[in-house]
Amino acid sequence: MVQDRVTVWDMPLRIWHWLFGAAVLTALATGLIEEIHSIEVHQWAGISVVSLLVFRLTWGIWGATYARWQRYWTTPRRFINHFLRKGELTPHTAPGIVLVVILMLAALVQSSTGLFMTDDIFFEGPLYKYIEDDTFDWVYSLHHNAWRFILGAVGVHLLAQLVYGVFLRDPTPLSMVTGRKRVDLPPVSTPWLGALISLAAGATTFAVLASLAD
Repeated sequence: MVQDRVTVWDMPLRIWHWLFGAAVLTALATGLIEEIHSIEVHQWAGISVVSLLVFRLTWGIWGATYARWQRYWTTPRRFINHFLRKGELTPHTAPGIVLVVILMLAALVQSSTGLFMTDDIFFEGPLYKYIEDDTFDWVYSLHHNAWRFILGAVGVHLLAQLVYGVFLRDPTPLSMVTGRKRVDLPPVSTPWLGALISLAAGATTFAVLASLAD
């Protein structure tokens, strides 16, 4: 039986997805360039990543059905079955769940440790003054290594979309544009009060960090 395409990704999640991707790629690019003129852009991109993660973490608690964290659960059997083409048609594939967890954890470590960074000359992160010297070294090490996990996860994600779209002729890559996937599930509805609360949490985080960065 061929399932209909139904809306499984709500509008707030789709908007978040593209903003988060843009912020992460901007932070990576400006961080790897390591030029003085890019450091301010790097800082604001990092603050944006932290704020967007706060939005997503709260949206996973009271957001739309398929965006909630209880949906991000899988098993080794489901992971293997996906590659054997035996997996069920669900909003989240097992490999997708693993990839999302890795990417978000790495982005959380990378962006949060960046708030404590300094180059001892031109730049200080908004929370640098709150960190002890003996703690700074390992935070510095985390910040200068976690990006590799992010870059790897982003690369795997983009490669997977290429395989789905080009080789398998699967419309899955469009689901974060249209919100629709072929699944045997009821369509999602957006709890707009929850969206406003999550937006307020993310915006407050951005405002506080921005004020400390001045």
